[in-house]
Amino acid sequence: MHKDSRPGKSVRQTAVLEAVQAEPIATQNDLVRALRRRSIKATQVSVSRDIAQLGLIKVRGRYLPPPAEIAAPQPEQPFAAWVESWAQAGPHLVVIRCAVGAAARIALALDKARLPGVMGTLAGDDTVFAATASRAASRSLNQFLKARLPQS
Repeated sequence: MHKDSRPGKSVRQTAVLEAVQAEPIATQNDLVRALRRRSIKATQVSVSRDIAQLGLIKVRGRYLPPPAEIAAPQPEQPFAAWVESWAQAGPHLVVIRCAVGAAARIALALDKARLPGVMGTLAGDDTVFAATASRAASRSLNQFLKARLPQS
């Protein structure tokens, strides 16, 4: 019987944090190579997910762990802890401003919410673009955000 020799997600994510603290990691491929040097197999796709889930931020061209105040928000109110404001930026685009380093977490939370008509999200460092399929979907996304935090 073949046993999967890949480490668990928590082991890999611990190694990701160790790697970004130990050496300058500028790209996801750099991180994949750093993990391989630690005898951990990973793909660019899994590393991309790890970066988002860990809330890593890019500063001066290298990945770093998020500041403590971003890394440990109140889990019951993630939007209120991270989102600063949002605005409609056209009929099919909502722009969400976040705390520095929190955009990937907000984008992931929106993706996991699977809101009807939200086609996808794109996260920068402190900004999320959420693309919608229709004006109605944009209104629904705005209502979703409004229900979770006050409009700025």
